[in-house]
This record gives sequence, C-alpha cells and structure tokens, in this order.
Amino acid sequence: MLSQQEKNIFFIGQVAGNTYYTVAFNGVLTLFLLKIGVKEGLLGILSVIPFIVGIASSFLISWVGKNYTRILRPVACFLTGLAFLLLPLFLITEKIGYSASIVYYAIYTFLFWAGTQISSLAWFPVVQLWVQEEERGRFFGVLRFTSTIVGFAFLRLSSYILGIEPSFREFFIVMLAVSIFAIIWPFSYFYVSMPSPSYEEKSDSRISGIFREIFSDRERKLYFCFYFLWNFASYIVAPFVVPFYKTVLHLSSSFCVFLNSISILGMGGLAFIWGKVNDFRGSRFVLFFSFLLGFLYCLLMAHIHKFPSQGIEQALIFISLIGGIAGGGQLMGDTTRRFLIAPEKNRVAFFSYLVIFGGQLPALIVPPISGRIIENYKNISIAGYGIYQLIYLLLGLSHIVWLVMILKMKPIKEKPVGEVFKDVLTENLMKLRDLIASPP
Repeated sequence: MLSQQEKNIFFIGQVAGNTYYTVAFNGVLTLFLLKIGVKEGLLGILSVIPFIVGIASSFLISWVGKNYTRILRPVACFLTGLAFLLLPLFLITEKIGYSASIVYYAIYTFLFWAGTQISSLAWFPVVQLWVQEEERGRFFGVLRFTSTIVGFAFLRLSSYILGIEPSFREFFIVMLAVSIFAIIWPFSYFYVSMPSPSYEEKSDSRISGIFREIFSDRERKLYFCFYFLWNFASYIVAPFVVPFYKTVLHLSSSFCVFLNSISILGMGGLAFIWGKVNDFRGSRFVLFFSFLLGFLYCLLMAHIHKFPSQGIEQALIFISLIGGIAGGGQLMGDTTRRFLIAPEKNRVAFFSYLVIFGGQLPALIVPPISGRIIENYKNISIAGYGIYQLIYLLLGLSHIVWLVMILKMKPIKEKPVGEVFKDVLTENLMKLRDLIASPP
C-alpha cells in the first residue's frame, strides 16, 4: 500500500496524464486534421487506429500479467516523450504537405495508443495493490472529479488560445502547454514504491476459455451483447461530432473546444451524484436513467437545426451538458456492473476481452464506414434533416433497444463503493495541505 504522501504524488501525476488525453483527444487534434483538409472518410479511418491497437493487444495480456509492476514507469516516460515528438508536426506541416502530415499523425497515433493500451492493462492490477478496497471508491471518485476540473480549465485555455480560426502556431502552443504539464505524470511514478507482483492462480486465459466464461452466465451474456451494441451504434457518430460542429453548423474552433469542455464538465462534475445513486439504487438503475438522458441528448442534437440561428450556441451548451451528465452516469453504471458480473477466475482477462471485443472491435468496424457515408451524402436532405441529424435520430432509436436490454438485467445486490464523492472539495483541500506540509 502507498503512504499518504505517495498517494498524493500518484494522485497529482494521474491528473497530469489525464489532462493531456482530455485536451488532445477532445477536439484539438480533430480540429487540426480538419484544418489540413481531412474529410470525414479519412477521419473515420484515422479514428480506428486506437482500436486496431486494442484488438492486437489481446496477444499482450499474458505478458503484461507477468510484468505489470515493471511497465508503468517506462511506458509513462515513452508516452510523454511521444507528446513532445508530435509538436514539430504543427510547425512543419505546411512545408511537408498533406500526405506526409497524415503519415506523421498516423504514426504518432499508433505509437501513442499502443503505449496507452499497455499502460491501461498494467494500471488496474498495480492500483489494486496500491489502494485499499475500502478507499477505492473515494479515491477514484475524487481523482475523476479533479481530473475533470483541471481538464476543463485546460480546454478553456485551449479555446482561448485557438480563437475563431487557429493557425498552426496556435495548435503548437496549446499542445506544448499540455505536454509540459504532462511531464508530472512519469515523474510521479519515480516517487512512489512499486508493489511486489501478487501471485495469480494459473487458469485458462485463452480467448475461447474467456468467452465460455462470458456466455456461461445469462447476465454476462446479456451485458456483453448490450456493451457491443452500445459501442457499435455510438461510434457511428462519435468521431464526427467536431466535424458536425465545424462543417455543418459553422461554429468557430474555439467554440467547438468549449462545447467539448462543457461535456467533460457535465461528465465529471456531477459524477458524485451518480455515485450516490449507484450506492443506494444499484448500477441497473443508474444505467437506465443515464440512457434516458442519452436518448434526450440524441433527439436534441437531431433537431438542432430547428432552433433559431441566434440561439443555437446557447442550445448547444445546454445539450452538451446533458450529454456529459448522461455519459458520466453511463460510465458509473457500466464500471460497477462489469465488476459485479465478472467471474471469480480470470477476472483481469475477462475485463480485457470485454473491452477489446465488446468495445474496441465494434469501434474498429464502424467509423470508416460511417465516415465514408457522411462524406458521400453530406448534401442529402430528407424533410430538412441532413445526414448528421438522421444519424442522431438513428442513435436515439437505438437507445430504446438498450433501455429494454437494461430492464432485462437482473438487479444484483451491490456492495456500496463507499461515499464516492463525499466532501469532495474538503478532500482536495486536505490533499493540497498535506502536499504543502510534506513536499516530495
């Protein structure tokens, strides 16, 4: 277990690492791709690189399981170094041209997500040894809240720097700032003691064995199908939200980033409420009502063109907040549910394969197809609804299917995850006080 000082250091490092991801992959890099001329078809292809890496990582699960205590430090250093290697692209893209810029970005994305996937597989078993079970709910809750607030602040700063129509230099400044902040992440790992590897029972970790585990139980089978369909439908539109803002609604780059920051604020800022609801009513209840909010979000997005032109920006702020709140509830319910239905043996492999084949596989299949469809039918209009609005209507109808599946899930007596976000501000102030009183 970590000492209190080590927990504070680890906590700050995780916030720094999460902030880089939040800024880079919540609008900034997508806006950069749009600026150099990338269309929806190619954007869809580029968006599946992380999921190609995710599928391939299934072959690394056994290796990570044997070496997870030795992985976090070098991988964090690798990812932070990679962030700095991306920076020259923003300064030379006009000189090297469109094709070379795409290749540069694709290589960065592949390497970044390869490192991220390995880090994620190692992170959970390490943190399981670092943080006591009775503290995890509060610890992760405060971590999510703090990461959300810091990420929101950096996105607001990014929105200010980028302005209405950013130059490549302004993209460079934004990514330089967040890369410098991310340096805290790998350094934090050198000030905490890595745990000794715990003994794990040797059991069948082959794909066929894990899938037999999944489908041997009604609840696991139902949840796997639910999770697969949820990701399959969601990734029809997920990579193209910023292009919808930019190319259809003609919003400024700064406002596109601002809308993403509002979604993130809604997702993390009210997570403590979802946590309390989850404690008292269970994950199925949280999933049902968060997907109801998701249904409302899709309907509003599908009809955004019906709003008065002078009120579209205000409406999008409200809609983005609803989408973020819904996403926070879905994340809370999903995480709790999968822990409850996991088998006693092969738990790590079960979680990994659920993410890879239930989440990353459909995300790999869909975006290239939907991107090409959006690009080819961008000018379509059916009763005033364009291709994006029609997709949001389809996604809204999909929510009805998911709500039915949630109702079919059995209510499981769930162990409370603790007072997830009780006295959140006090907790953060105490951490800051402890860090000032006992600096590393």
